[in-house]
Amino acid sequence: MSRSLSPAQTMALILGMPLVLAVIYYSYLAVNVSRSPYSWREMDWNGDGRTTLGEFFATTDVIRRPVTEGGRACDELVSARTGRRYRMECPDSAR
Repeated sequence: MSRSLSPAQTMALILGMPLVLAVIYYSYLAVNVSRSPYSWREMDWNGDGRTTLGEFFATTDVIRRPVTEGGRACDELVSARTGRRYRMECPDSAR
């Protein structure tokens, strides 16, 4: 004998599943970011002096690309998806 769901249970299931999937997805991203080589302070991609939750999650998309700037070997931190440059780091310059 099968038991059918009440309308309230059906709505809870329909609305709850996306929430559960979102929690799993953001947990996965958080674990990946926590393994990244960047400290919380370095994740300030827009340079406003503070790291937001959005910048934290954007770190999953940041790659380091070697470039030559003014005859110096530097690293460019860019978005892997869009190619937007977040920051240029040169070994002899202060951050």
